[in-house]
Amino acid sequence: MLLAVHIPDGILGPGWLVAGFVVAGILYWLGVRRIRDEEIPRIALLTAVFFIATTLHIPIGPTTSVHLLGNALVGVLLGWRAGLAIPVGLLLQAILLGHGGRYALGVNSCIMTLPALLAWALFHGLHRFSIMTGPLCRSLLVACASLVGILSLVFSVTLLATNLFVPVDDLDLTWANWLTFHPLTLTAAGLLTAGLVWAERFMENAPEFPLGLLIGELTVVVTVALNFVVLLWGGETYFPAPLLIMLVINLPLAVIEGVILGITIGFLMRVKPEMLKRNGSYVPQGGNLR
Repeated sequence: MLLAVHIPDGILGPGWLVAGFVVAGILYWLGVRRIRDEEIPRIALLTAVFFIATTLHIPIGPTTSVHLLGNALVGVLLGWRAGLAIPVGLLLQAILLGHGGRYALGVNSCIMTLPALLAWALFHGLHRFSIMTGPLCRSLLVACASLVGILSLVFSVTLLATNLFVPVDDLDLTWANWLTFHPLTLTAAGLLTAGLVWAERFMENAPEFPLGLLIGELTVVVTVALNFVVLLWGGETYFPAPLLIMLVINLPLAVIEGVILGITIGFLMRVKPEMLKRNGSYVPQGGNLR
């Protein structure tokens, strides 16, 4: 469960568990505030999608697998309502699939919901500018997504290789930082990124695909990093290798989720663009619904 970004019971201290439920409760309150009847079917649908995504396992090696997270899609389509859908989906996962602990439900909800809200803010903050779907910005978005994936992979693999038998609170980042930002590494990453940008130009992707690719990838990276930090600071047990392995095996998942989100956003923009507007999400602090 640690490798699949689910914190089970018995790992975190009582303070973390209580704080998790408090923050999750605040997010739930923001999500339920001013909810309209016509929003309920969409919330129910996205809750089901979020739950089903956990049953789609992607094999990583002969004995290990990870599953899709789906919080980026939930965040983009629901906004603040993600604070309603994600806890329900996680509760169903804990009861029916044994993924995650019941006492850790609040913390797990925060780990999944906060990146989902980040995805929502990024998408609606950037998509409002028509230039984002232009050729230049599309290339820049693909380049950013590629660099994030490549450099994150180099950093995490190096960190794992140099700290495999080191307690997580004594991690040495020297070699990981040195290799990741070495001129040869940056040059190779730049060349590979240029090739991916060139290849994307010949694909028949929707104009919104690169934006979804980047946001989906960043959401997974932030989710896994947040999960790592919570276990590192709040875990009452040492996990010398599993935490680092979690970073490595979930990086391919970030790319897959980015591709899925990009394709989904492009499809919805063609057939049902109103689903991507902000009219289904409450904006707090006096904000207007769009």
